[in-house]
Amino acid sequence: MRLKFTLILLALNILAFGLIAYLNNQGKEIKTESSTLSMQFGSELMDAERIELHGSGLELPRVLERQGSTWQLIEPMKWSANYFAINRILNQLQFLEEEASFLVNEIENTGQSLADYGLENPLLKLTIVDKDERISLSVGTLTEIGNNVYLLGPNERRIFVVNRQVIDGLIMDLNDLRAREIFNIPVFEVDALGLQIRSQSSADGSSLKVRLARNNGDWSFEAPVIAKADPALVDNTINILTTAKVGRFLEGDAEDPVLLGLETPLMRVTVHGNRRRQTLIIGNLDEQAEGSPKYFAKLEKNPAIFTVMAEPFNALLEAQKELRERDFMKFDSSKVSAINISKNGQKIRLQKLESSDEDWQVLESKDNEEIRPYRADPVIMDLLLNDLSNLRASSFAIDAPTPIEDVSLGFNRPIRTVSLSFAEGEPVTLTLAYPEGDNETLYAKTNQAKFIYQVERQLTLSMIPLEAHHYRNRTLDKLPAAALVSSIELIDLSNDQRLINLQLPDNIDWITYLNGEESNRSSAILEVLNSAVNFTVNNYLLDSFTGIYSEDTDQAYPWAFQLIATIQLPGGESNRTETREYFFSKRISGTRQIGGSKEKDVVFEISQALIDALYEITDDMTLPPEAIDQPVTNPSDIEPIDIPQPGLNSVG
Repeated sequence: MRLKFTLILLALNILAFGLIAYLNNQGKEIKTESSTLSMQFGSELMDAERIELHGSGLELPRVLERQGSTWQLIEPMKWSANYFAINRILNQLQFLEEEASFLVNEIENTGQSLADYGLENPLLKLTIVDKDERISLSVGTLTEIGNNVYLLGPNERRIFVVNRQVIDGLIMDLNDLRAREIFNIPVFEVDALGLQIRSQSSADGSSLKVRLARNNGDWSFEAPVIAKADPALVDNTINILTTAKVGRFLEGDAEDPVLLGLETPLMRVTVHGNRRRQTLIIGNLDEQAEGSPKYFAKLEKNPAIFTVMAEPFNALLEAQKELRERDFMKFDSSKVSAINISKNGQKIRLQKLESSDEDWQVLESKDNEEIRPYRADPVIMDLLLNDLSNLRASSFAIDAPTPIEDVSLGFNRPIRTVSLSFAEGEPVTLTLAYPEGDNETLYAKTNQAKFIYQVERQLTLSMIPLEAHHYRNRTLDKLPAAALVSSIELIDLSNDQRLINLQLPDNIDWITYLNGEESNRSSAILEVLNSAVNFTVNNYLLDSFTGIYSEDTDQAYPWAFQLIATIQLPGGESNRTETREYFFSKRISGTRQIGGSKEKDVVFEISQALIDALYEITDDMTLPPEAIDQPVTNPSDIEPIDIPQPGLNSVG
C-alpha cells in the first residue's frame, strides 16, 4: 500500500515537471512570436561587428565592418563609412516598431506565400553579425493601404507591417554611406608630412620632395633643405589637410586614372601619425567641376576616385617656401649686453651699463676717433632689439651660397653689419647687403645659418640707422625734483626784444604768479617752464651745435629765439644756481621747429607741445599753409635763401 502511494506521488511529480517544462517552452515561443522587432534584435545591435545589405533594391551589395570605434565600407569598395549614417541605421533598428504582425503559417493556410508580400526575393535583406550570432531582416513590398512595408522577422516565422521610412533609412545612396573625410589620422597624431610635387618645368617628369617632421612640438624641414618651419603655418596646414573632404565620388570603372592624371600625379601628399600613414594622390583639374576648382584624386592602394577642392593643395605647391620659418634672428633680447653697428669703418657701439639692466649708452667712432658716450634712449633700445628679433625674410634667396654668389649679392661690401654680444655664449651677427647698382633689393645673412634671405629694404635699414644721435636719450635735460626755475627769458634774436622776461618772487609758485600777471599767455609760458625743467626732444639732427642749421635741400634755418632759464639747485648754499640756454629757429611747419644747445653740443627737433607754446608767445610768423587749409606752394616755385657764411649771425 505504502509502495503504491509512493509510486503515485512519483508519477505526479514527473507529470508536474513535464507540464512546467511544456508551459515554459510554450511561453518562450509565444513571447518570441509576439515580441516587438526591437526586442528581437536586442543587444546584437549594440555588439554588431558587421552589417550586410543586399537585395533587388540595391545595385551592388554593401558590407560594413566595425573597426574599433569606427566603421569601414568593405563592399562594393573599401572606404571609411559615414559614422552618422551607420548610427542612424542602428538606432532605427533598435527602436523599430510594427503597426501589425502575423505568422507565416497563417498566410500559408490561406494559400498565400512569401512571394505575395515581396519577401521571397526581398527588396532588401539586412544581416547583423556579432560575435555569437547572425540575425537577418528582409524588406518586402509596400502595403496596399497606408505608407507601410512588409518585413520578415529575424526568425522568419512572423511578418511585420512597419512604416516605410525604415526602407528610406536602409536603402540610402552609396554616397551617403561613405564618409567625406579623406584622411582618418587625427590631427593631434600627425607627426610628419611628406610631399612629392611634379616639376612643372622639367621635361623628364622629375619631382620635388618635401618632408616636414615634428620633434618635441617643433616643426622642421628635413627635405629639400634642413631648416626650421613655421609651427603655426604647419599646424594650420595639417588641420586643413586632415579635415579635407571629398567633393564627389566617380562611380564605376569608366574613368581612366591615366586620363585623370593619377598615374603621373601633380602631387602626392603623405600624412604620417601613430606608426601609420596615408597618401593622397592629386591628378588633373576637373574641367567639368562647377564652382571652385577641383582636382581628381585617390588614396594610395584604394581604387576609389573622387574630387577635392584645389585651393588647399595649390598652397602646397610652394610649401618648401611658404611653410618655412621667416623669423631668422633667434636670440634672447634680455641677454644682450652690447650691439655693434658698422659700415665701412664707421662704427656705433651700444652697450648696457653694468649698474642697470635697463640703461644703455651709445658711442660712435669714425676713422678710429672715439666720440664721448651718451646715454641711450631706453624706448629706442627696446624698439631696436624688438625689431631685430622679429626681422623676417620676405623670401629665401639662396640656401647654400657659394663665395661667388656672396660677392655678386654685395656681401663683400655690406651696407650694415650688426653684432649682438651676450654675457654668455657666442655673438649673433647680421649682415645686410645688396648687389651693386640695385636700389630696391636687400639681402641678409647671419652666422646662425648658411642661408641668404631677402628682406624688405627700406624698413630694415630704417630700423638700424648709422647715426649715433638716433639712439640718444630723448630727455636732453632733467632737473632734480627739488630744483626751481627762478627766472626765464625768451629773446627775439632779430631785434633783441624780450618776449618773456620773468623773475619768480619769493614765497610764490609760477602758477599763482602767472595767473596774476600773465593770464593771457600763462598756459604757453608754463609749457616753456616745463620744458626748462624736463627738456625732451622729438629727434636729434646733429651731434654738434652750429650757428645755422642747413639740410641737404640747401635750406638754412638760422636761430630766431633764445631761451634762458636760471635754475636754483637744491643743497649746499642757497645761492647755488645754473643757467640753461636753448636756441630755436622759426616755426618751419605745423609740426616742425629746430632747436639747439651749445652746452649739450647738439641740434634737434623740438616737441610739439613746445612748438605750440612758442608760437603763441612769439606770434610773429604766418601760419603754415596746411594749418589754415590753404594749398601748399610747390617747393620748386620758392626761391631758396642764401646760406650765410660760417660765423655770420652766429650765437657763439
